[in-house]
Amino acid sequence: MIVPHTRFIVVVICLSLSTFAQTSQAPLTDSQKKLIAGSKEAIIRTGLSDIYFAKHFKLFRVFDSESDRRVMWEFEVNGHKTMIVDAVGYHTQGNQRIAIHSVANSLGKTFEITHTLNRSTALRRMRACIGAFEEPSIQYGAVDGRAELFLSAAAKRIDRLSAKEREREREREESGRKKATVATGDFIESEEEEKGLLPIVIGNINLVTGKCTKGAGQVAP
Repeated sequence: MIVPHTRFIVVVICLSLSTFAQTSQAPLTDSQKKLIAGSKEAIIRTGLSDIYFAKHFKLFRVFDSESDRRVMWEFEVNGHKTMIVDAVGYHTQGNQRIAIHSVANSLGKTFEITHTLNRSTALRRMRACIGAFEEPSIQYGAVDGRAELFLSAAAKRIDRLSAKEREREREREESGRKKATVATGDFIESEEEEKGLLPIVIGNINLVTGKCTKGAGQVAP
């Protein structure tokens, strides 16, 4: 289990496609159609056009019970796919129920993404940013109130590296320690290391700008 500890926060209800298996669903009821239409409208209101939505969003699944009202959308642009989950609640106004869509917060203000890095370029940039990594996934959500598309991954744990990768990472760490010593005059082991938790690095490549943002995390040995 990875425990994030970073200033870089993506506020998003957004899951990898591999998390779900597509299942057949009975014909939509009028209530489900209304839920889907409301979810679509909520996403478009974040800043997208109807044309862009029709091209890049595809209905995946809808749940419409009293305790579970969700619409799941597959979002794809230039081969980058991810899942957006819109959990729908409500508040009452008089005798009326007013729907509250989670995508309003999880996406924030959107813009129409058209040009992105291709996957191979994004993977190369991730490797240059955090070294050997594992479990890359596509994320789409709000950063500082604006929806961004990212390739996210965690640096490989030292015990999972090959001999060649381990040597390369040791050189990277040694270089980082020397820089820290030069900058501060001392190098202090992290509190997480003292507690026996293994520190890891989490990388996020912005698929539009190409910028890499790194954050720290912890994982139990």
